[in-house]
Amino acid sequence: MLTEGSILRQVGAWRWWVIALLLPLLLYADSTRVDPRAYRLGERLDFDVYLEFVQGGTARMEVAGLEDIDGKPCYHFVSTAISSRTVDRFYKVRDRVESWRDAEGGFTRLYKKVLREGKYRCNKKVEYYPEKSAARMFRKADAEPEALQIKGSVQDVLSALYDVRTRKLKVGEPVFVELHDIDKQYTLQVDVLSRETVEVPAGRFDCIVVEPRLTSAGLFRREGVIQVWLTDDANHMPVLMKSKLYFGRVWAKLTEFYLGGK
Repeated sequence: MLTEGSILRQVGAWRWWVIALLLPLLLYADSTRVDPRAYRLGERLDFDVYLEFVQGGTARMEVAGLEDIDGKPCYHFVSTAISSRTVDRFYKVRDRVESWRDAEGGFTRLYKKVLREGKYRCNKKVEYYPEKSAARMFRKADAEPEALQIKGSVQDVLSALYDVRTRKLKVGEPVFVELHDIDKQYTLQVDVLSRETVEVPAGRFDCIVVEPRLTSAGLFRREGVIQVWLTDDANHMPVLMKSKLYFGRVWAKLTEFYLGGK
């Protein structure tokens, strides 16, 4: 029988960043572009994360600014995750993931991941040079870079969320994309399942339901089902995530949002 403590410890074993970054990984789709301004500078989305019926913590996604990377203007996306006081007693989490996405080309130029999960520490960075089909990966802040090869322009797991929001999703039409995470490239199929209306703390929304399916071994184990609800409008804002994993269900529910300015 699962208890609160056993659930939290198993989540620790699964790496909390799976929950913190679950939405971004799942939502990329390459279809007809709808609105290139689906997200705006200053946008902020806040979520409560539940492990079965236990609130495990909070997560935030935001468009922090427009910055130059290698002389190119890039949207700066930030995703953070903080465990609740209850979870802190078992497995303290303080995660921050950042992505710089080329504002014109729509691909990643820089990606950083800083994770503090219990005793686990991660501080990685990847610099992308899509014009050369190359990248440099730093496993630690002071480490020497490792040369990587990439196939064309790629998205990291965070920038992928914001890209899908500029696309048109059609029920019954699966889409595919190449994703890159630190030192591996993956093919992801996203099935567009249905339209539904859901209610979360932030309000009631008409949504499009999507479900990702990995076509190669990668970031997540193949067992389990993951579904995400995106608003059925030009914003395609994520409002709800549901995942059934080996230790139980994980939910992420939108609590507050600010769509930003220009």
